[in-house]
Amino acid sequence: MRSRIVMRAAVTAALALSAVGLSLGSASAAEKDGWITSGEFGLFCFQNQGNSVFDLVLDDVNFADDYFKGSQSCAGHTTNDWTESYRNLDSFTWDVYTDWNRGGSHGTLPAGYAGNASATFKNRISSAYWVR
Repeated sequence: MRSRIVMRAAVTAALALSAVGLSLGSASAAEKDGWITSGEFGLFCFQNQGNSVFDLVLDDVNFADDYFKGSQSCAGHTTNDWTESYRNLDSFTWDVYTDWNRGGSHGTLPAGYAGNASATFKNRISSAYWVR
């Protein structure tokens, strides 16, 4: 009898914990985690969206203190002036600049766009902003 009561209590506790877990829902896009997901803007260290990605959800005024993550060869390298391609999985347009704080040359990347950086921007991007 006692083991049945203990078993029921354990099952009840497990069900309660799983209900709490389900009510929390799934995690949203996690910025700067090295994985580009829906709602993010990604800058890649190689052409054709290759190797490590620097994924953004919000503006970043200066890439000098940001680094590529993951297990690819660019992981651990600064993202500042080290971007050869990009992919915009956000529903907003993103602006990129060759200097920090909106300085230097300006480029616009619309929602859904993926491509290689032009000679003006290849390995020169230092800040990015989503267009509100």
